[in-house]
Amino acid sequence: MSSERFSPNQFRHASSITHPGEFRDGRWHTFTPRAPVERVLLGRRWLLRPGLTFTPYANPTRCNAHCAFCSEELARIDATRLSAHTTISGYDRYFAALDRAWSELRGFEMGLSLSGLEATSEPEWLLRLLSLLDVHSALFAERVLYSNGSGLATDERLVPALARARFDRAELSRAHFDEKLNQRIMRFGLGQPIRGGEVFSETVRRVQREGVPVKLVCILNTQGVSTIEHVEHYLDEAEALGVGNVVFRELSVLGDIYRENRETRWIAAHRAPVRALMDVILDAEGHTRTGWTLEGVTSGYYYYNERYRRGRIEVTLEGSSYVAHRDAVGSGVLQKLVFHSTRELCGDWVPNSQVVGCYD
Repeated sequence: MSSERFSPNQFRHASSITHPGEFRDGRWHTFTPRAPVERVLLGRRWLLRPGLTFTPYANPTRCNAHCAFCSEELARIDATRLSAHTTISGYDRYFAALDRAWSELRGFEMGLSLSGLEATSEPEWLLRLLSLLDVHSALFAERVLYSNGSGLATDERLVPALARARFDRAELSRAHFDEKLNQRIMRFGLGQPIRGGEVFSETVRRVQREGVPVKLVCILNTQGVSTIEHVEHYLDEAEALGVGNVVFRELSVLGDIYRENRETRWIAAHRAPVRALMDVILDAEGHTRTGWTLEGVTSGYYYYNERYRRGRIEVTLEGSSYVAHRDAVGSGVLQKLVFHSTRELCGDWVPNSQVVGCYD
């Protein structure tokens, strides 16, 4: 259902690219922002980036996995608290506030990015959110669920509800198709059926049967997928499931803007550079690896990716920088909108940064 006018990033077709290295070197710095749009929110004037995404931060419960790389446990040095540690309470009050926020944004086309912790962990919260989304349907040109698939595997109501809500895709995270290797990285709770490989595979098939396209998300790391051989084996497994889209994401660049903790140490120890894969698939002389075809490159305000075709699968290789994100959100233009569990709307994942205000 994506609108042609909705363009959160800049895609350059392969036919227009002479030297891919110039984009690889520039990465997110090759993004050219469009003129911002002025809106009044809670009585104040704000500048908004056209094509931004809105995230109702999904934390109705604590997460049912404990991924070694979890970005929601990263504490930026300017953060006074983490949204991940404040679960949503008082649904009536929460959804009334979200309704007011969406009403005030009426007429400003956005993407819906349903992420945070695990959006499917509490089905009643998700179903109520989708019901409110139906009221504000015109706001969102694109709708994407980011999930580990846990609730989709256990509650038969959720996938049909996503299909009725016309979600463009569900991005399902899986670090590896080997169940033991995946569990070593994603660390699902013992009671979560989705930790099992067969349950995950059947969940992927069922989501697709219900009409919601699936994109598999693999976070590159040295404990899981890190080499071109690993990547191609993962793609073969994905193709066997009928999946048409896979993204391999490098762990985001953290710089020196985060407090050291378990997650930052793991990321530093297990980072696998996406640039190395890009250089193997399409080298500096323009030679493409057998079986791969470049479709284009995408620049965003804090990320860069290359899109390829391998067999029946569209493959994205992506890198990002949380430093670039921090710098962009401090530029005076809201790059993203996040509705936190405290009913506060912010222009940042950090709940005390770029605070628009509380919609109580």
